[in-house]
Amino acid sequence: MTDKHRPTALMPFYNGRPPHLPCGPGDLARDVLIPGDPDRVSLLADMLDNVVSFGRKREFAVITGTYNGHHLSICSSGIGGPSTEIALVELSMLGVKRVIRIGGMSALVPQIQTGSFLIVENAIGLTGVSDLYGGKGSRSYADAGLTKALVQSARNQGLPARAGTVATTDSYYLGQDRPISLNENVPDTEIRYLDQFRDEGAVGVDMESHVILSVSKRLGLKAACLLGVHGNRATNDWLVDYENTQRNLLSVAGSALKFTPKTELSQQE
Repeated sequence: MTDKHRPTALMPFYNGRPPHLPCGPGDLARDVLIPGDPDRVSLLADMLDNVVSFGRKREFAVITGTYNGHHLSICSSGIGGPSTEIALVELSMLGVKRVIRIGGMSALVPQIQTGSFLIVENAIGLTGVSDLYGGKGSRSYADAGLTKALVQSARNQGLPARAGTVATTDSYYLGQDRPISLNENVPDTEIRYLDQFRDEGAVGVDMESHVILSVSKRLGLKAACLLGVHGNRATNDWLVDYENTQRNLLSVAGSALKFTPKTELSQQE
């Protein structure tokens, strides 16, 4: 007879606790914000009330509290597709219903300045996890209700934001046309990935959004992405101090979740 509390290689949960996230049943709100960097979880903790920290395992840090009275959790995903998939699947298994990625990106067009925000309508890119969940070369779409709420929230707070397409890649260096050597004589690759992304309509590039949207769709989660512009590859501008941008991400996303129309809330029950 199988002991449901005993972990197995197929399902390595132990007493309902996942193998990666440092939390268990009842620890999480239905709504979760997902930054990449675990250090941003502690940075944003002082913006919540009644905070409970569940600590950190590897790249996953988790807290739960309230934002303006709304029950909310924050869970970091780490960098890229594999760890983001782990976070989403385990969050879903623990009862989470809605997720918003709050992270950074580089703009691909000069009109989008550093320090501003992109609300992701849809995502494309080159990621192995998205190919698994959505099909090779797929385009994934954000939840329309959450996206509309993010647009309205940013507008209400007077923050510079626009909606558009983001490209996601598993590679920070070669896949984003960055040099892979300090030797300037090393020839560049002939492929220009950022130009390909622009040709497909992307106005920014990151490493998680396509994964967030494609995996969430498969899991039945409502998902959206709100990205702070940390760099601009068209102008080569770089945002050195982005703490205020990170705090605004929580403010916009937290308010959007709280004030999502009741019709949207009822659809997730």
